[in-house]
Amino acid sequence: MSRSDVQDDRASTAGEPVRGHAFDGIEEYDNPMPGWWKAIFWLTVAFSVPYFFYYEIGVGEGVDAAYQRDLGEFYEAQAAKLGDLKPDEATIVALSHDPKMQLAGQALFRSNCAVCHGAGGGGGTGPNLTDDHYINVKTAPDLYRIIDEGQVGRGMPAWGSRFSQAQLVVLAAYVAGLRGTDAPGGKEAQGEVIPPWPDVAPAEAPKVASAGG
Repeated sequence: MSRSDVQDDRASTAGEPVRGHAFDGIEEYDNPMPGWWKAIFWLTVAFSVPYFFYYEIGVGEGVDAAYQRDLGEFYEAQAAKLGDLKPDEATIVALSHDPKMQLAGQALFRSNCAVCHGAGGGGGTGPNLTDDHYINVKTAPDLYRIIDEGQVGRGMPAWGSRFSQAQLVVLAAYVAGLRGTDAPGGKEAQGEVIPPWPDVAPAEAPKVASAGG
């Protein structure tokens, strides 16, 4: 570039502010970013604050929790289609070892039972379901009976009029699976310690479709 070209270029930008430094005789003009670009940038920064607290600190439901909830609702719908699930001990205990059925039961539990028993089953208005102490329960089928018929004197509603037998069995299996998880901050033990659930192979549980089709 000739000296005359440089002079012509300087003349064409006369009046524009420069940044105060030069390199090899080349000066840098101060051309700020457009206002709309800066507005988007600061809006993004502002949005990151509630996003951080909601998803990273755990104030709201995270992506993984939302996925697990949706997956549980899928298996809950599948459980409603299982047909004639028997509320016997072998079926309930077998389902308590089935991860898909536990997700289905978790969806039912959290949307209907957590208000009294806590999201993790640790108790609240209702008793703690994560220890070895039980009220009016001696065997796994008693869980089904209480869920089905309720305990009116204790404020436990009868869910038999709302859910199918298959869904009640899956819910009983989920509660059976909560045993021994000892939810943090759980309510003090109530009732009596009962014998462990019998050993039942998970393979005895009925099969449901996978979420992938």
